[in-house]
Amino acid sequence: MPLGVGGVPFSPEERELAEGTLLALFTDGLVERREQSIEDGLQSPLRLLGGTRLPLEEPCDTLLGALSREPDDDVALLLARRRS
Repeated sequence: MPLGVGGVPFSPEERELAEGTLLALFTDGLVERREQSIEDGLQSPLRLLGGTRLPLEEPCDTLLGALSREPDDDVALLLARRRS
């Protein structure tokens, strides 16, 4: 779920991430649009970021450029990549 979305049950969890794994954290303003379901919106970052090994600034620019056209809400995005 996007950051800051309330009313959704959650619990702390730990995961081991492989080297090079890209972690994307974002608010619903990045993916939520009136003309599409939130489920469809959540798939967009996966399609745009899948498998990328570019420096983090480039996928951020790509994602924000593709998804945040005239956002209806605030947008926050954090990308991190695991290194050894």
